[in-house]
Amino acid sequence: MSRSWRLVPASLFGRALLTLIGTFGLFAGATLFIIIHFALAPVSQRSAADLAGIMALAARTLVQLPPELRDDYRARLAQDYALRLADEAPVAAPSAFFFPYVARLEQAMAARLGRPVEVVTSVANGERWFWVALEVDGRTIWTGFPRERLGTRPLEGLSVIAALAVLLVLASAAILARRVTQPLNRLAAAASEVAAGRSPNPLAETGPAELANLAHQFNEMSQQVRDLLANRTVLLAGISHDLRTPLTRLRLAIAMLPADASPDLIARMERDTDEMNALITQAVDFARNVGTGGRALVDLVELITDLAADQPRVFWRQPPPCPYPVDILALRRILGNLLENALRYSQEQVEIRLDCRPPTPVISLLDRGPGIPESEQEAVFRPYYRLEHSRNRATGGSGLGLAVARQLAIANQIELRLGLRRGGGTVASVRLPALEAPDPRTESAMHHS
Repeated sequence: MSRSWRLVPASLFGRALLTLIGTFGLFAGATLFIIIHFALAPVSQRSAADLAGIMALAARTLVQLPPELRDDYRARLAQDYALRLADEAPVAAPSAFFFPYVARLEQAMAARLGRPVEVVTSVANGERWFWVALEVDGRTIWTGFPRERLGTRPLEGLSVIAALAVLLVLASAAILARRVTQPLNRLAAAASEVAAGRSPNPLAETGPAELANLAHQFNEMSQQVRDLLANRTVLLAGISHDLRTPLTRLRLAIAMLPADASPDLIARMERDTDEMNALITQAVDFARNVGTGGRALVDLVELITDLAADQPRVFWRQPPPCPYPVDILALRRILGNLLENALRYSQEQVEIRLDCRPPTPVISLLDRGPGIPESEQEAVFRPYYRLEHSRNRATGGSGLGLAVARQLAIANQIELRLGLRRGGGTVASVRLPALEAPDPRTESAMHHS
């Protein structure tokens, strides 16, 4: 299972590239084979047959000439045809020499002479020669020619062709695969933005018809999601407005109750109206399309100190200053909601820690409450989801605090996680977003801290 995963690329680009390389590679190999078999091989065979005929004719002519003309004939043969005729056997070269043309020549000589022929190689003055022993009228004439006579370099030629084919196959396959996968990568990135609750920029509806249509459909879907969120905000804002009008009348009616009315009843009614107003406010805040605010350089230590002020059950040991650019309002809201949640579920101290070490600061809130099971640590971020199912606000809140914190974190690229604390309780960690363009002042301050 794991071996097959390693052999087959996981990405679409890798698979497309591998497929194109295999296809083009087979095509290039087949083309090279066809060229060699139907073009180069017949030419080479014809050339070997002609050379075998010239060598046999030269040997017979030498024997038939008068002795006084043979030296002049040898010289003219060497000058005009690059052939040499010798009476003694050449000194064979000690090392083998790969030259496919030799096999063709041996076949041509064997067909002409009617017997097997072996080509012998030798080296003279740094030049390689090929020799064939010919029996003419009882004499053995060694007929030879130099390697340079043919002027061909099959190995070099094949190497150049193979290298060029590999480069062309890789380049064209990479270009084709990239043209297919780049739009899909942009689509995947934009889909991730939508899944994270953000609104990506519209995709370019260009390129092949199928990919352009896919980009168009995604843009339509993204716009529908934005319209849906906007309509949700408008709807809840309208409901909030309509509900707050009767709430105002209820407050007025409570204030106009007779003086002899029960104080406990009045207090409960005022508490209920305040609770309803708070629920409406939180619902509207959650439905609002939370965007990314501008980042400003702030000392995280001062921000946390301000949040922990007047909270007797919060343990916060101030570390050295930790300046970092953040969306201040979003971070205050996230930490405030987490702190409120920790204080509600824990009767002991809630500890806040700040780790300012690069690459990004991490703020942790640790409580000694009942803890959140691992199976529920993602579910508690859903709106109105509560581990305590009685729906009593005194014991479980509204179920929107963590949902608002998660939505703000997603919109501002802040990583928000929950975990179990050793010894009991919950750890909420807030990892701030990485710097897009590192600020020298921020980096210097963080290193010093």
